[in-house]
Amino acid sequence: MKSFNKYIRILIAISTLSLMACSDSFLQKDSLTSVSSSTFWQTKTDALNGLAACYDGLQNKYLYNGGPWNCGPLNMDCMTDNGGHFNWSGWMAGYDICNGIHTASSGLVGEYWKACYEEIKRCNTLISNIDRVEMSENDIAMYKAEAITMRAMMYTNLTMTYQDVPYLTEVQSLTDAECAKTDRATIVAALMTDLKDVVDALPVTPSARGRITKGAALSVLGRIALYNEKWDEAISAYQKVIGLKVYELFPDYTDLFTQENEGCSEIILGIRYEGPGSEEGSSIGGHWDAPLEAMNGTLDLSSEYYCTDGLPTTQSSLYKEGSVNTMNSPDPLRYMNRDPRLKATLFVPGMTWGTRTAQFYGGSAASYSTLYVIKYFNPSLNWSSSWDDGQDFYVIRYAEVLLSLAEALVEKGGYTYSEVTSLVNQVRARVNLPSVEKIEGSSLDQDGLRKIIRHERRVETAFEGLRLFDLYRWKELKNAVDRINAEASVNGFWYETRNYRGEMEYEWPIPLHEIDSNSKLEQNELWK
Repeated sequence: MKSFNKYIRILIAISTLSLMACSDSFLQKDSLTSVSSSTFWQTKTDALNGLAACYDGLQNKYLYNGGPWNCGPLNMDCMTDNGGHFNWSGWMAGYDICNGIHTASSGLVGEYWKACYEEIKRCNTLISNIDRVEMSENDIAMYKAEAITMRAMMYTNLTMTYQDVPYLTEVQSLTDAECAKTDRATIVAALMTDLKDVVDALPVTPSARGRITKGAALSVLGRIALYNEKWDEAISAYQKVIGLKVYELFPDYTDLFTQENEGCSEIILGIRYEGPGSEEGSSIGGHWDAPLEAMNGTLDLSSEYYCTDGLPTTQSSLYKEGSVNTMNSPDPLRYMNRDPRLKATLFVPGMTWGTRTAQFYGGSAASYSTLYVIKYFNPSLNWSSSWDDGQDFYVIRYAEVLLSLAEALVEKGGYTYSEVTSLVNQVRARVNLPSVEKIEGSSLDQDGLRKIIRHERRVETAFEGLRLFDLYRWKELKNAVDRINAEASVNGFWYETRNYRGEMEYEWPIPLHEIDSNSKLEQNELWK
């Protein structure tokens, strides 16, 4: 089986079976041309199609897809100190959250909620019905495990944004459509129990690229534990992923983010997309005149990439300041001799795009920061086909597992120094940067190691949808906002000036339309 995508077009009705409206003729007899709940869940093909509907839900443009009008993982990073919606006058999804002016009526606040719960509904439909299908017990258990893992991914998203939310594990009927919130801690505990219960039903290697494996479920478990400071649980899950001995870092970071290598052994969980013309492509890498020019990186992010000697730009003799870096005089000197991940992530002054050099503000495409995102850019696609690209999105990579394990070990305490640094050193070695011991030494305290891990995580996973949640869980959003505002005041060009309203910035409001339609649902306290 090449992929699930070939099944998607026949699944539109399947995802909404639990809420299907019926005509009189439909009530009188089974439809001869349509899928119905009474005739569907019978064969293994039905089950496979139902599972494909769950995977299809992950391609929602507010989850793991999405150009600037929606909000996929790239836009999530543009709501942080990694990037921004510079000069686009507020029309891009997430602009208001990025700038601290959002409300319960904001578009993204509602769309993200709907996307997550649509996927939860699809997963619950499969979990509730698959026991009716004539297939082996092992296959039933595996399909359930895949759906439970996807559902856990959605509740991770919801609890990291809205905090306490309705926790649904069964298909709702009209009589129980209204439901109250469940506290985040209870949801997290249930998710972790679910994943532990089903992980052994999953294969170590996938039957088709994009399907959830044991390593993927363990990685989701580890991420949930890490995000909720359950250090022992995170360490155990991540060590089991490594112990599977099926994952390794791909040798070339730049080539990792290409279609040719989306099936490599670093990718633990990827969202499958077909190529241009399939109508099953991704718009993450969509562009008009330059690589992802609607998505600008920040100078703050670019300064985080060290020089090739492993030292920050403020300490390295390899760093050349060049002229002032404004929209009128971008100097490529400052981007020479840097961590290779810089130019694999950002399109910076001095780089070329096909036969053209970078164009900044005043050119055909505007970038007030002089930086574009290039991580998902495919230069072989023209502007129209780039909105239906075949590049998979990587939800979880082995590099994240290594850095997350290092973080959990340090935060728990009682760690072995060499065990922690060896995890970071593997990630550094891939881009030929010196080891922690060589640059920072062998006697860093907990805070020193914490800073190294957080730095490495930022430059390794920029624009992969992790930064916002990292800033939330580390309570670092205020510092990030302050850095971006300082950048705006120093660099001599128009830049987003962001707003910070205190603790409410760490908790999204429950969408107003949900409050209005559900009498049992209360608004979050900070947003009342």
